[in-house]
Amino acid sequence: MLKRSFIFNLFLVFIVLIGLLYTFFNSLNWLTNHGQETKVPKLEGKNMKEAIKTLESQGFHIQIDSTFISYKKPLEVLYQEPEVGAIVKIGRTIFLTVNRQKPPTIKMPNLVGLSFRNALLVMQSYRLVMGDTLYRPDVAAGAILDQLYKGRTIAAGDPIPFGSIVSLVVGEGLKDEVDVPNLIGLRWIEAQKILSDLQLTANIMWEGAITDSMNAIVFMQDPEAINELDFVNRILKGDLIDLRIMQNPSPDLIQKNQPGSKKLLGEIENEEMTDSIANATSPKVKMNRIDSNKTKTQIQNKNEVIGTVKIPKSENEVSKPHKKKSEDNSPLKHSDNKIGNEYE
Repeated sequence: MLKRSFIFNLFLVFIVLIGLLYTFFNSLNWLTNHGQETKVPKLEGKNMKEAIKTLESQGFHIQIDSTFISYKKPLEVLYQEPEVGAIVKIGRTIFLTVNRQKPPTIKMPNLVGLSFRNALLVMQSYRLVMGDTLYRPDVAAGAILDQLYKGRTIAAGDPIPFGSIVSLVVGEGLKDEVDVPNLIGLRWIEAQKILSDLQLTANIMWEGAITDSMNAIVFMQDPEAINELDFVNRILKGDLIDLRIMQNPSPDLIQKNQPGSKKLLGEIENEEMTDSIANATSPKVKMNRIDSNKTKTQIQNKNEVIGTVKIPKSENEVSKPHKKKSEDNSPLKHSDNKIGNEYE
């Protein structure tokens, strides 16, 4: 009895197992959508909302990621997986990568001083896009002189949108000469414009307290616009001009530093005036000058007659010298060296 019951139960289990397996394998077509296939539509370039609507209408599931490309529209579909035209089952998950609506910000790297090749590598690592390459005469040929964002200089560390376009200014060495401009008396904002137009570089030294740098005045420069002979100085494009700038220099200081021969003459006049003031206030120097004048007068009188030998004053009076004879009828001997030594 027990043996018969055990065999019966085992038979029932076997029948149930066969039924479950049959049901499972017959339902696979329904569970896996077997035979229900479709092509993946083209989604790249479409707006995200439009792409989602298309996929949902075809029974696809959607998973979205994002990145940022500056020259693409916000929320534009950039990539899709699977690719366009792939045969997939209905209900398959489609992966989309869309462009961000607002770009994230990063800190601008410092590219100034790097070679052009190294600057490109740094920009790629920061996901920045290379813009225009501008060349400017400078002694540092091939080096990055400036980094520009939207036409303006951007300093290292300033926030910049991810994927932004950055232009680089590259040195091309020194070439071509230009006349040195006269910047003395100009405001720094005016001098800066002139130097930029002439492609020259300023080396600035600030003097005293500066409250408004753009309106501070240039009171000295090197090299100067003209030399002491009033000839125009010339300089290579890209070369340096040293500028000394003060907030409010006096008009006398600006006039004194104006270039050319007037500056040199002014220095000579100042020296003569200083000497005359010193002589007038120093009695010792005055007495020395009087003594010197007396000595010159005495020497002049002695030079007219030396002993009994008359020195001619002009070539017309040149004649044979009259020699006075002594008692032994021998001429007096006067050595030129002796005379010279006596009155030296």
